[in-house]
Amino acid sequence: MTHDTHVQAALALHQRLTVVDCHHDIGMDIAQRHLRGEHGALTGEWSARLARGGVKVQVLPVFIDDIFLPGLGLREILRMLEALLSELEAGSEHFALATDMAGIDAALASGRVAGVLALEGCDGLGGDPALLRLLYRLGVRMVGFTWERRNEFADGTGVAHPGGLTAEGRTALAEMFEHQVLCDVSHLAEPGFRDVIRLARGPGIASHSNAWAVCQHPRNLSDAQIRAIAGTGGVIGLNFFGLFVHAEKPTLEALLAHLEHIADLVGLEHVGIGPDFLEGPLRDLAKASLATRLADTSLIDNWIPECQGSDALPHFTALLLEKGYNEREIAGVLGENWMRVFRQVWTAR
Repeated sequence: MTHDTHVQAALALHQRLTVVDCHHDIGMDIAQRHLRGEHGALTGEWSARLARGGVKVQVLPVFIDDIFLPGLGLREILRMLEALLSELEAGSEHFALATDMAGIDAALASGRVAGVLALEGCDGLGGDPALLRLLYRLGVRMVGFTWERRNEFADGTGVAHPGGLTAEGRTALAEMFEHQVLCDVSHLAEPGFRDVIRLARGPGIASHSNAWAVCQHPRNLSDAQIRAIAGTGGVIGLNFFGLFVHAEKPTLEALLAHLEHIADLVGLEHVGIGPDFLEGPLRDLAKASLATRLADTSLIDNWIPECQGSDALPHFTALLLEKGYNEREIAGVLGENWMRVFRQVWTAR
């Protein structure tokens, strides 16, 4: 088969299979548009992008930029959640908010995208687990304690000499498992990671992380961390951002090396996708954020050339087909491995 034939076969697979994207910062764009009085982007621009990629379940993280911290962090979290919730409600013919497995199944059965709310970093909560409980009531079902920063719960991978979970962080983790909320260890510094694994009462996940052995970036996971996540029954979502794929030349082949390394260590059943795409307006927002930190904004342009957005995901699948992966294996990586974890955690007790 030619490459073009594999792409066509991949496009058909994406429409048939349950594709789960475990990390896409669409909420940043939605919230910014709401500030300008613009509504409907989720069912307009973003719905079309997801449809072309065959995405059926979309995790929607809430991320708070440095400029709002510390004092305005909670306000920004709530503002972004309100923007996402209002768009999910207004676009109910295309999307459905899912807070449990029954909600995901109902969305899939009706041909809608299941939107799952997540929190990427607990900055702005002041280390108060009660505020996390409020966010659970609003529908948040996946929480990462940190981004790159230090907060009252834990330290991120950008912190020098990081520590583990604080007392408040340990309390919050226990409550996450009690409230059927997934703990996401992407961005969590290694001491805090160890604490999460030691205290876990269910699957731990890395929604958007790669293998350090393949690309030595601080955001990627060591072999020991990969084994630890698999030991909880969790899944690691491949991150498509170039700096986490290959130091010099990010390609689909380089991304495949991460998949194969993780699969060799713990099995393909622990691999999913969390591409962390920043396409279209998201890239401009990310560059503006970097500029406020006097960082090099060109870093945001570092992507796999042929796979820079949801609608290009079939190019990744085409490579899997070319390499001889069968439909069952591809279905697992594209979504069924995530769905297994979701069923375990989000099925009513």
